[in-house]
Amino acid sequence: MNISNQISTAQKFITTKQYKLAHQCIIELLQFDKFHADGYFLLAIIASEHNNFKKAIVLIEQAIVLAPERAEYIAHLAKHYVFINDYVKAKQLCEKAESFDKLNSLELDTIGVVYSKMGLHHCAINNFKKAVVLAPNNASFHFNLAVSLKFTGDFESAKNAFEKTIDLAPNYYKAYSSLASLGEVNSKYQDKILALNTDKLQPDDALYIGHAQARIYEKQKNYQQAFQALNQAKIAKLAHLNYRIADDQKIFSSLKSVFSEPQTGKTTEKADEPIFVVGMPRSGTTLVERILSNHADVTSAGELQNFGLLVKELSATSSPFVIDPETIETASKIDFKALAQRYLASTRVITGETARFVDKMPLNFLYVGFIVSAFPNAKIVCLDRSPLDSIVSNFRQLFSVNFSYYNYAYDLETTAEYYLLFKDLIAFWCEKFPENFYVVNYQSLVNSPVEEAKKLVNFCQLSWQDSLVDIENNSSPVATASAVQVRSPINNQSVGNWQRYSFCLDKVKARLQTAGVSFD
Repeated sequence: MNISNQISTAQKFITTKQYKLAHQCIIELLQFDKFHADGYFLLAIIASEHNNFKKAIVLIEQAIVLAPERAEYIAHLAKHYVFINDYVKAKQLCEKAESFDKLNSLELDTIGVVYSKMGLHHCAINNFKKAVVLAPNNASFHFNLAVSLKFTGDFESAKNAFEKTIDLAPNYYKAYSSLASLGEVNSKYQDKILALNTDKLQPDDALYIGHAQARIYEKQKNYQQAFQALNQAKIAKLAHLNYRIADDQKIFSSLKSVFSEPQTGKTTEKADEPIFVVGMPRSGTTLVERILSNHADVTSAGELQNFGLLVKELSATSSPFVIDPETIETASKIDFKALAQRYLASTRVITGETARFVDKMPLNFLYVGFIVSAFPNAKIVCLDRSPLDSIVSNFRQLFSVNFSYYNYAYDLETTAEYYLLFKDLIAFWCEKFPENFYVVNYQSLVNSPVEEAKKLVNFCQLSWQDSLVDIENNSSPVATASAVQVRSPINNQSVGNWQRYSFCLDKVKARLQTAGVSFD
């Protein structure tokens, strides 16, 4: 057997997603040489492609036993520990991989990606910069570098790296929307973006370009064109999804049903380290996180998916969704002490330096009941922004194209329905957990930042510090859509932005009126 050819053939099958053929090829290899490390590593890649991360970890560890000198294996092992939310182990493995001499560009990029997923963007940048030096023509490496530079506030360098990505790979469509999100676009790239015909693109690529075009049209104050670009791309994406607002309605209904009953499984965990900042996306959660993490006793942990993923894991439901009625019902009976301990352990890489930390995952507003069950002393701050600003801002936002819980935002009317579900649920949490749940009005905060920040800090049981509202001085990374805005002083420039899109909101306004929601 020609082992090199066998490995190459298996890799080609994996690349083309012919996993059964790849698996057969690798098994033949291991029958010929059961100690061939690449065989186990490629089996791990197949397991990972099927989201079987624990099996992948076992297989990569076997590969490392056979070839401990391969930094590639260690970097991929680190990536898979991130997938199962063991950030401590992932960081240790990254540091081990970094200790190797003469890492190649792919190894450096993989290490950078792992650091980035953990929110350690300065560490990520160090590796990405080395990767692009070794492989200056690799567009993906430049894109990864650009993203981390953006999150750390180095916008000019990020812009250059996004432009380099586009120069190297004109069909790297994600880079266009990322570039446009940074503000003014160089006329060369602006012309490229506006000239692209999204009709000929795949739905996700069309979405990236539609959002990029909309940002440019907004800069030109051409909101009709901006809406047309957005709506066309979103309709195309929605046509490929099996999304119904009724599925979201079932989730909200299940939460209220489960937590209307007395909870018997609460932990006695007294930890008060985490402060959860939640709300509809684009409602000011990053602003509140910036204020709180300006405090000497508070660290920003960013937008962690850890809590929801741990609830899913401990519930052990077989459904393919992170949260659904089945998972909600089953999770109400899990070991909440174990949930609390595992959640805290999963944050240690980022949060170990201060007494408190902020977890700013907006959609954790769905998990309030579980949070209080795990942390009876938890402080949960919920942002509430005006209806039309919330709805329009969500519709305008490019969320992760593969995360189904943002599917409501592909249509203005379903976004309005989701907002109404949100309002109803937070009213329920306010009544149910008045000691834990505090609502901040976004408009009040930006118009009277000191007054509102003092109330916020008091609720979180923190001491007042005059510098808290100086968010422009907060240098910690911001891995959210607000990365650009929150580098400036607090202002009210976003209040009333919905009026620019008033021409397409008649149905939304009618729905809000029917629900008795004021939007004037």
